[in-house]
Amino acid sequence: MASSASPLTAGEDVPVSALSRAQLIDVLTDTVGDLDKLDLSLAADGVEEARRLRSSLIAQIRDHVLPRLADADIPAIVVVGGSTGAGKSTLVNSVLGEEVSDAGVLRPTTRTPVLVVNPEDGEALSDHPIAKVCRTVTSAAVPAGLALVDASDLDSVQESNRVLATRLLEAADLWLFITTAARYGDHTPWTSLEEAAARETPIGVVLNRVPATVMSEVRRDLIERLDTLGLAESPFFVVPDAGPHEGLLPEASVNELRDWLRLLAGRHRAAGLMRRTGRGLWTGLRADLITLADGVDAQDDAATRLETASRKLLDAPGADLRADVERGSCGQGAPTTRWVTLASSGGPLAPLAQGGKLRSGWFGRIRKARAAALATLAADARESIASRLEAALVSVHDDATRTWEDVGAGARSRELLPGVADATAVVDAWAASLAAHVTAPPKGLDPQGAADLVAAAAAGIDGSRAAAERMGLGPATSQARDSLVRTLTDVLDAAVPVGAARALAPDPALAAALRLRAGELAPFTRPGASA
Repeated sequence: MASSASPLTAGEDVPVSALSRAQLIDVLTDTVGDLDKLDLSLAADGVEEARRLRSSLIAQIRDHVLPRLADADIPAIVVVGGSTGAGKSTLVNSVLGEEVSDAGVLRPTTRTPVLVVNPEDGEALSDHPIAKVCRTVTSAAVPAGLALVDASDLDSVQESNRVLATRLLEAADLWLFITTAARYGDHTPWTSLEEAAARETPIGVVLNRVPATVMSEVRRDLIERLDTLGLAESPFFVVPDAGPHEGLLPEASVNELRDWLRLLAGRHRAAGLMRRTGRGLWTGLRADLITLADGVDAQDDAATRLETASRKLLDAPGADLRADVERGSCGQGAPTTRWVTLASSGGPLAPLAQGGKLRSGWFGRIRKARAAALATLAADARESIASRLEAALVSVHDDATRTWEDVGAGARSRELLPGVADATAVVDAWAASLAAHVTAPPKGLDPQGAADLVAAAAAGIDGSRAAAERMGLGPATSQARDSLVRTLTDVLDAAVPVGAARALAPDPALAAALRLRAGELAPFTRPGASA
């Protein structure tokens, strides 16, 4: 049973004025390349729509537009699609009068889409992108000039099937939408129908497995729904419920659908009738490119916001570290206790604490004990500084990772944000540089001992600062403290490198390029224009 089954009208072919066909192919090929590289990972206003548009544009251009531009006479692609259990495979088999696609009760039956082509068209479609994702079956029952695709389910439980079904629809010259009395209002297939209608994709509708008791009511309701999408004039077919059965449907159930497909057949006639590269397609592509350009700008704004937020994470930890050095907090606790022990009466550092003469002792034993004590004191100071630095680095790294994850950049954080630096190695390197500040070690101290005393004083160990002043090491201590602040600040700053978040933004030139290419398509959106 058919209603409004008028043949699709052909768009006029007009000369390509703004761009030659070869130039247009180059432009669109470059566009697909740009879209393939476009990263839309950051959370931003409209990002979900931008991601959908990106996938849709790639599929449309790669699978439909470019093949059609390269060869306008390739067979028209008729995609038979719909929801799970709509009977797509059985319908395809019945229309062709032979088993070309597996049909059964197991869902989803169609895991790998089936491309059915006439023997005359096999070579023409062998390199088509759709042939690479379908199992190709050759059948003389398919009218020459048409190719039928038994697609995977739009609402499949397997995401890969859903993605593939959507890709096939983007490649269609005609979508034959198969639904049932029980499933025609399902959200996923109906949403796909809305999107296809908005793109002005030629659509035929088959209401399958309709019980006679509800046929009139369901048919009327579905036509009303189609009218809201502007599809009231689309070819519409009703296939009665055949009840429990195996194999092909009765001839009478599919005759009108078969006759309609034959009406579209003929290599040049089919290509002309079904060509979707008319004004509707170019208008849609142009609008989508402009929308995607806005999406690129939104990604740039999101990257800028993330850059600001990431860098701000350094403010408090950096201020705390600087304050610890300036107040001498790093020397409190265990390092100060160590000084008290070593500088107490009779201790190796007692002369330093009391301002006494630094003796060497027999065979330099006192000098060696003093050097060992200063090395131990400096080690405590380094450990205290490294502990504070490590805590700050871990805190910043964890906060930055969470911040990036919150905006969808968690995967890239592992690439662009360095791991936690080795705080001990950093502080040891700083301490090793202090010998350069001690140009003339005071009498009684060797260069390393003087550097160790400066390290302890710069860390803020009580008593060591006064001792360093008495030994004439005050300027060296001030220089050491300043260099410690710079070292800690630089290492902390490197935990969130400048520009790391900005690197997540797409190339700003891409937005301009997309708008430029949208402008290049403008001539094809004028009434009567097509490529």
